[in-house]
Amino acid sequence: MPLRCLGPEGESIQAFDLSDQEWGTLRNVNARSRQLRMPCCTARVVMKMSSHGLQFFAHQSRGICTTAPETEEHLSLKKLAVEAARRAGWDASTEVRGTSPTGEEWTADVLASKGKYRVALEIQWSPQTSDETLRRQARYQQSGVRCLWLFRRPGYPISKELPAVCVEGDKHSGFEAKVPHANTTSLRGMDDATRWRQVLPLTSFLDAVFAQRFRFGIDAETSATVTVQSGTIWCWRCGAETRIITFIEVAVGPYKAQRTIHDLPDNLVEQVVQKLPPGEQVGVIKHRFSRTVEHSYLSNGCFHCDALIGEFFEHDAWYSDPKVLATFPVKLSDGWREAIGSRYGWGVHPE
Repeated sequence: MPLRCLGPEGESIQAFDLSDQEWGTLRNVNARSRQLRMPCCTARVVMKMSSHGLQFFAHQSRGICTTAPETEEHLSLKKLAVEAARRAGWDASTEVRGTSPTGEEWTADVLASKGKYRVALEIQWSPQTSDETLRRQARYQQSGVRCLWLFRRPGYPISKELPAVCVEGDKHSGFEAKVPHANTTSLRGMDDATRWRQVLPLTSFLDAVFAQRFRFGIDAETSATVTVQSGTIWCWRCGAETRIITFIEVAVGPYKAQRTIHDLPDNLVEQVVQKLPPGEQVGVIKHRFSRTVEHSYLSNGCFHCDALIGEFFEHDAWYSDPKVLATFPVKLSDGWREAIGSRYGWGVHPE
């Protein structure tokens, strides 16, 4: 069920580019002249429409052609990919053939080009071994083509050299892209939300891909957002309720890390303190001596009497009247890279 055929002059014709009227006219012309050909084997074309209204081309007679049949979901995904590429200003077509430098032929489900860049999208709706995936990816790389994989099933390897996501859904309920957390995706747990770093509509994901917002890891020059969270606790010395800093969240695109003042070096905590708005009744953050641990450390304190609020007891404030005190941008290169830690894998970043 290809979406592309060749016209009488060898030009590409995409089924989804034709209106109902244009489709009907071309269908009548082709029924008389048999001028359309399949790009895979130059067999004559029959123009068809699925039970759900999807226009596609088919072999009039398959003969010796070995092109595998495709599901309607597969065709719908190819159409969505081409539309997303075109929205972003790329030239895109389905079922594009090419040859590697070693003479191996390949056919991309979708091939998009913009300037010197070429990106293939492969929709893998049937089972495929990791070895076969990596072999096909290497063939694209040798051909100067970057390839993104849309897998129906998890279980594929994850690396910088293999951008890939899982796709779930159908044409009627809509498709979702699922970006995994781990270094590999388990064959089980497709519905386990903890396995996925991000889940978003497939059209949004494809728009991010062609806007170059689907990236691997974190670049050192990337901007991050720091959010300072607080809660209240009763002071052990004076008995008054006081607000303390509970968490410092560092977020970069799909990556987040939650830290406390004890996890960060003093210079980063100082940046946090400087961003606190005036008028907030938050205890001073400073070094205080603890008789329990017998040394001084950077700590929260009571706003009223300046007593040390021990690290062990801070959890009492985690969910007590939580409040965001400040949100501000930082550069990871300014020392915040260590705060968010190592981040492996692919993710969709914001604008």
